[in-house]
Amino acid sequence: MAMRVQVFLVLVLLCLGCKEPPKEVAAPQKELLLLARHESGNIVEYRHELKWYSDSTFEYNSKAKDHGHTKYEKFEGKAYLQSDTLHFSRKDMNGAGDKAVFKNGMLEFVGEAQNFRMDVLQNKTALRSQVDLHPFPDYALFTYMPKKMDRNTPYDLNGAAFDYVRELIQCVFEEQKNVLKPSNDYVKQCIPYRNRKGDIEVRVYLHCKNALDPSAFRYQPLILRNVGNCSVTFVLSFKANYYVDFKVAHTPVPPEESTP
Repeated sequence: MAMRVQVFLVLVLLCLGCKEPPKEVAAPQKELLLLARHESGNIVEYRHELKWYSDSTFEYNSKAKDHGHTKYEKFEGKAYLQSDTLHFSRKDMNGAGDKAVFKNGMLEFVGEAQNFRMDVLQNKTALRSQVDLHPFPDYALFTYMPKKMDRNTPYDLNGAAFDYVRELIQCVFEEQKNVLKPSNDYVKQCIPYRNRKGDIEVRVYLHCKNALDPSAFRYQPLILRNVGNCSVTFVLSFKANYYVDFKVAHTPVPPEESTP
């Protein structure tokens, strides 16, 4: 009898030993849907990075470096997509509010205090651009922001219209070759709009490339500086198939030394 009990216990132990431990169910991995970045600055360096995931969470990291002092900030929250706009659960990331419109490969935060743009480097969302600027790294497109009593209105270029703009700009370089440097020496900022008559025009700013801050022109329009043909502006007219209001910033002439 005792032998049977021992054999039974051995069999039970063997059966228990053969059972595999329960497998842990792996938590679903969230996928990175959108990666956007802003890098600019020379004296003060700025770096902002946004990551938006498939579970609707986002991470926003910023860094500002000034004379050896570096400030880091990290923001987290939720965001949802509506049409061409991302809506964030917080508005304190960059001072430009809690909404960002996807346009021409950029996220444009438009707030009362300031505007802020980020370059979209990775996109697995339903957001699509009418114009893809990545093959044209010397170009930047901006939304026209009318001022008070301004009768011009914003206008968005499509791919064909952008190709036409580049053709007209090339014509400007050919006609003004005695004044301008070669096209590859400049970055080109374009601001399309409809004038008060409903005609499409594009304000163009040309600036010599800045080796110390090569991406700055992508984030905000640069004003004309007194650096001669390194700072130029004109207006393209779709109706006239030509350009007008061509201006070159004047280089200040140093005062003549008086003869003692």
